[in-house]
Amino acid sequence: MNYRLQDFIKYIIPGLYVIFFVFVWSVLSSKHHLDTTKLKDFTNVIILLIPFVGFVIGYFIESMMTCAEHLFYILGGRRPSKTILDRKCKFYIIPEDDRNKIFHQHKISGGSINNNFAGQILQTAKQKIDRESVENFRMNSILARNIFGSQIALTIVYSFITDQFYTNKIWWIFFVISIIFLIYWVHHNHVYVKYIFAEYARNLC
Repeated sequence: MNYRLQDFIKYIIPGLYVIFFVFVWSVLSSKHHLDTTKLKDFTNVIILLIPFVGFVIGYFIESMMTCAEHLFYILGGRRPSKTILDRKCKFYIIPEDDRNKIFHQHKISGGSINNNFAGQILQTAKQKIDRESVENFRMNSILARNIFGSQIALTIVYSFITDQFYTNKIWWIFFVISIIFLIYWVHHNHVYVKYIFAEYARNLC
């Protein structure tokens, strides 16, 4: 199996993010105190295992977030493609000429596009463009999604570990960070879709 560096990063960074917080919690927790002196004898093994474990955790997070994203759209969640084609958000507007080209290509008007059809147009656009031209935007979106997935997983797990999590300051910090990471992922997801449509329109007559 041949992974590019970017493919490796989208797994390893979220996994290491989880490992870091679990390790810090293990060291600082009075209930689950970690004897760091015993770890010195296994330093070499731990150094080798950490990237592997991080990759596996990151792979699980990637799978979990991919399923969650698809489920969100299946249940009727608003797709970034609809937001951009509707021009509802000024942060993610494609030029009017590009939008008209896309609408003309698919024989639709601005008022007739729905959530599912916007998704179908996006899938068509992905097949028609040179994907390498938007690869960096795709990787930014996936990495932002997976980091958010790592953070929300940590927040949920911490909710079960701590008593009365709703009064725990650390839990609220985790929760706020999760919201920030969610907004950042949504932003990058829209940017990625925006540039797909821009590249798609460039290829249309």
